[in-house]
Amino acid sequence: MTAPRPLQRIALIGPVAPLRSGIARHSGALAAELARCSGATVQAWSFSRQYPARLFPGEAQVDAALPPPAGVAVRQTIDTLNPLTWRHTAREVAAFAPDLAIIPAWTFFTAPALGRIARDLRRRGIRVVAMVHNARDHEAAGWKNRLLAWQIAQADRAVAHNAPVAAQVAAIAPAMPVAISPHPLYDDYPTPTGTLPRRAALELLFFGLVRPYKGLDLLIEALAQSGLHDVRLTIAGEFWSGLDETRAQVARLGLSGTVEIIPRYLSDAETAELFARCDALVAPYRAATGSGVLALAQHYQRPVIASDVPGLREAVTHGETGWLFPGGDIAALAALLRDTSTRETAAAMQPALAAQRDALSWAKLAEAVLG
Repeated sequence: MTAPRPLQRIALIGPVAPLRSGIARHSGALAAELARCSGATVQAWSFSRQYPARLFPGEAQVDAALPPPAGVAVRQTIDTLNPLTWRHTAREVAAFAPDLAIIPAWTFFTAPALGRIARDLRRRGIRVVAMVHNARDHEAAGWKNRLLAWQIAQADRAVAHNAPVAAQVAAIAPAMPVAISPHPLYDDYPTPTGTLPRRAALELLFFGLVRPYKGLDLLIEALAQSGLHDVRLTIAGEFWSGLDETRAQVARLGLSGTVEIIPRYLSDAETAELFARCDALVAPYRAATGSGVLALAQHYQRPVIASDVPGLREAVTHGETGWLFPGGDIAALAALLRDTSTRETAAAMQPALAAQRDALSWAKLAEAVLG
């Protein structure tokens, strides 16, 4: 049998730094690993405008301090609101003549642009891999999910981080090959200095972009029901909605001295210190397809208290790398907080967390993408 020809050029079409979303960080890390391990020239085509300012509820879409992926040339050519840029980008990528094009799929809003580029590339004979983070938008209407499904269907094959997402891809495109490779752990965050002082026997962290499906309100209610006193919860991340409601809930439940809210984007250095201080990350999601925040907790070897829902349960081994509770069950979460209310319990998980960290590498994801 003739050995396959080594790849000469790989294109990644999707957000990378200085865009500051979790998908941009993931895409940049994957592109850098492909450049390192494949021997191919890797180039990325990112967004000149990903979301219009009036539709973006966060503070800013760009962080100039974020470096581009190592070893990867980046072009910012895609405007989600300008179809002419979609055609122009497809022509640029085709002129690069890649052996493989990788396009992430995660939200309906970018699906028309990325799906059109994928379709144009395939028509030119270029193989396209969809890196599927979400096959359905968490809070989207049916027509929005159909847009995302349409984008995914334009690929030759797909890679997902877990079986539930792979099953959703199979429902969209039954003939499409789908590989499963767990979410790697980020390895480009700084080492914490440990300068944040502890404030209680148990330090909990809720981290990342705040949206209703992530169940922050459930966590706050469970914390009140737990009856714990020597505990602090830090909520850190941009609120796309619900900040006033969250503050009102904290005050109503008498938790103002227990809960700290940092309602903004945090730098990598600040993130490192928050994870260093916490005993556990809490992810009380109502639904999930995976979580980059869990991967970040695992990078810092912090156990996770998570809802037992598809997309999260695959990443947590109950009693070894964290704890699972029935999704949406406030009483169960409150009981779990009481049961895991000592630092010693979390500290005992360190050997399993260290082994997990070694197993989840970007090289394994790159291997799955390359097929």
